This record gives sequence, structure tokens and C-alpha cells, in this order.
Amino acid sequence: MNIKLKFTNLESTVAIETYADTKFGMLKKVLSHLDPDDMADLHLELAHTTMHHQKGNVYAVKANLHIPGKIFQISEEADNLYSAIDIAKDTLYRSVEKYKDMKKDEKGK
Repeated sequence: MNIKLKFTNLESTVAIETYADTKFGMLKKVLSHLDPDDMADLHLELAHTTMHHQKGNVYAVKANLHIPGKIFQISEEADNLYSAIDIAKDTLYRSVEKYKDMKKDEKGK
């Protein structure tokens, strides 16, 4: 799986890049069944956003996962960048797992 990071209103640091790569790298296990040729591309956008009526820091993570025959898109927000990454990873993992189970059920019929 090829992971591409984009930072918006946020400085790129090695710590953030490593954390995102580690967390989203966990998807490789479930993707091995859906993408045996390792053609998956994951585009991550990590952003520091501001909301007019909400005070404090708001961080957003947008992920677009392209595998042969399917595209997954998710967007999550949190008050901490690392929390936003964790939430986005969990949401994307559940979506891919659900799709994998659906494909398995189709083959079984």
C-alpha cells in the first residue's frame, strides 16, 4: 500500500508522519485479501481547521483509499491531531472490513 500525506495549515513533522504511517499501515493486513497485488493507494490529508462557532483547535483527517474496483472516502475531526488519526483509522478499517466480508459472502453464494 502506497501512503501519501498532505498537510494543510499544519507543519509536517517526522513524528506525525511516522504515527500516521504506523496507524494506517495496519490496514495492510485486511487489504491483503482484497488487493493481493499491493496496488492500493491511500491519500491522507491532515489539517488544522478552524470553525467559526467552535473555540479551540480542530484537526481533521481525510482519507481516500483506492483499491482495484473500490474507493473508500472518510473524514473525521477531533480536538487533537493524534485522536483524529486514530478515529479516522478505525473508521476506515471498519469500512474495509465490512467490504471484505461482503465480498466473501458474494463468493460463498
